[in-house]
Amino acid sequence: MKNRLFVFVLTVLLIFASILFSERKFIGRVPEINSKINIDGRMDEKVWREALIFDVNIEVTPGENIPAPVKTKCYVLYTKNALYVGFRSFDPEPGKIRAHITDRDNAYKDDFSGIIIDTFNGKSRAYEFFVNPYGIQMDGIISNGGREEDDSWDAIWDSAGRIDKTGYTVEMSIPFSVLQFQKSKEEQRWGLVAIRTYPRDKKHQILNCEIDRGDSCILCQGTEIVGFSGTKPGKNIELDPTITGVRSEKRDDFPDGKMRKEHSGFAFGISGKWGFTKNLTLSAAVNPDFSQVEADVAKLDINTRFALDYNEKRPFFLEGTDFFQSPSNIVYTRSIADPEWGVKLSGVPGNNSLGVFVTRDSLTNILIPGAEDSDYTSLDSKNYSSVLRYKRKLKNSSYVGVLITDREGGGYYNRVGGIDGLLRFSKKDSLEFQFIGSETLYPENIASDFLQDQGRFPGYGGRVFYSHNGRSLNLRAGYFGFSPGFRADLGFIPQVDYKKWVVGAGYTFWGGKDGVFSSVNLYTDYDRTTGFNGSLLESEWEARISVEGPWQSFFFWDTGTRKRVYQGRSFLQWFNHFFLRVNPSGTFNFYFGGNFGDDIDYSNIRPGKVLTIYPGIGINAGNHIRLSLNHTYSKFKINGDMLFKANLSQLYLYYHFNRNIFIRGIVQFADIRRNEFLYIDDVDSVSKNIFTQFLFSYKLNPRTVLFLGYSDLFLGYGDVTMTRSGKTFFMKIGYALNI
Repeated sequence: MKNRLFVFVLTVLLIFASILFSERKFIGRVPEINSKINIDGRMDEKVWREALIFDVNIEVTPGENIPAPVKTKCYVLYTKNALYVGFRSFDPEPGKIRAHITDRDNAYKDDFSGIIIDTFNGKSRAYEFFVNPYGIQMDGIISNGGREEDDSWDAIWDSAGRIDKTGYTVEMSIPFSVLQFQKSKEEQRWGLVAIRTYPRDKKHQILNCEIDRGDSCILCQGTEIVGFSGTKPGKNIELDPTITGVRSEKRDDFPDGKMRKEHSGFAFGISGKWGFTKNLTLSAAVNPDFSQVEADVAKLDINTRFALDYNEKRPFFLEGTDFFQSPSNIVYTRSIADPEWGVKLSGVPGNNSLGVFVTRDSLTNILIPGAEDSDYTSLDSKNYSSVLRYKRKLKNSSYVGVLITDREGGGYYNRVGGIDGLLRFSKKDSLEFQFIGSETLYPENIASDFLQDQGRFPGYGGRVFYSHNGRSLNLRAGYFGFSPGFRADLGFIPQVDYKKWVVGAGYTFWGGKDGVFSSVNLYTDYDRTTGFNGSLLESEWEARISVEGPWQSFFFWDTGTRKRVYQGRSFLQWFNHFFLRVNPSGTFNFYFGGNFGDDIDYSNIRPGKVLTIYPGIGINAGNHIRLSLNHTYSKFKINGDMLFKANLSQLYLYYHFNRNIFIRGIVQFADIRRNEFLYIDDVDSVSKNIFTQFLFSYKLNPRTVLFLGYSDLFLGYGDVTMTRSGKTFFMKIGYALNI
């Protein structure tokens, strides 16, 4: 017994020692230069010979830490103002290099090379800078050691690429003003991972370091470089004035009324940011352009119980989004509908990360969640929205954090606060937790109309999740749920009044370098969801197989059985989900997915059969034309009779003149047919809409832009033929002024 206890204690001590004293491989000192490099993709300046040069020659997938199939050299230099990085990526068959001229952050299917740079050497948060062979930029932030990635972060930096007879070359110039790091006269030690992606029949990921597949902290396994003495982040002052113009028309009495002007005019605004310390940035926007140039991807909103969420696209909210993430979706900035101004503070002071923002919103949208469905309403009043997010970094990308949100105005408020964290006990084992509470006050009419509590009411919730992520064996077990009174009106929590337990296990078979399949994963889990009163909402068992194979293919099939209770009725269901994606070449890719099995007709509370399929294709016609087309088809039957049939088609067509200029056309068409005789309530037998948008885009950098566009919307339902209901002309001019 004593021997077993000794072995146990010794094992625990060794685990913690490996966490506390793990070191990354040192690869060299980065030389400082005094001359400026011309970023043209040639690397023909003699000064590149002085660089720190090292090989990027370890394939980590599909092969596991084996010699790479191609040779790659990385070069690193710096001046007092910028970091210079070059890649010489050799290729025995340059004609097969996949590269296209596209918008920034859209070249991840191409060949590309780049770096992940951890400027605080904290193994938790780092910057990504990647470049394809035509110099197209991709940048982002990774956090929690590499478990979370946010490519919405956009920095202003310079890059170029060039293809030749032996491969391709890329150059990068990254101003220190876009990075946060410690200001010091002494040498600094930064973490670095150099990456080359080589997509052919398989997508080869090539690094300058080995990666343990049983260690989920990628940054912990990187390498280190030394240098940068006397460098400083700089003032990092950026002002972004904008001019936006809109003219919109709307049919005043659809469908027979006339098109009348709804809004017309120009607006002047300004956004800016100031790195007032070495690791804190203050951002502000006054009368900003919060409009979305990008159109939302259309979704079928039919026979759904809960509200649908959409991605954020507005620049002010995209900046620093990783600072506000937490295990539950407590901060969802799309809930801020029409802000008049905003102020944000974010940064990484020492071993801490801090994010704060305050906005004034002219419209108050409220998501009212429930156990079985959710609802929406709005208050025609302004509100102030505030968020505070603080995280304290622990060893090896563990952290503990605090999150507070507040929204109030017009006799209404919602306040949320809680703690959360991620504790890594070993390379494979971690515990994620969050405990959070809320207090809410609705106006009397809202409380009455939506059967909510009168006066202020409390709520609470949280989650605890244990994960074992080994090289092959994966285990997970956890609990999450929210009380009936919990509200997170600055987040996206569409379901409350539930408790959910889940336990699952999976095993991965790795194919290796020469295997037909790169990996095969088998997974199964069981979960049980009850209301807070203990009544059953759902119990479910599922099993899944996923396979990565030739032609960069990915396939999964998920099947299972469940018992679901809705409105007091029990439904026994068998369900199936499947998905196949193939990228056989750089010019063509496609996917095909869907689901079928038993479902519930939520409008009439009865069982039925559902079939949904969603095919899609992407085509790169040469280096300049990009097309994507996808379609969703869904049908629902009750005892063999068709309840509804829905079709949704979306077409995106781009022509890129060069890396800065493109034109884009979007067409979205939805057609829903219902059997009105099978519905209890009155419904339209036919419902159609067509949305179109045309955009001209000139983008010198993420914030020096010119946008010109037009969009319109046609509606049709019942006996009403397709009729234009509104149209909009819009423009935006933005300029980034760096001081």
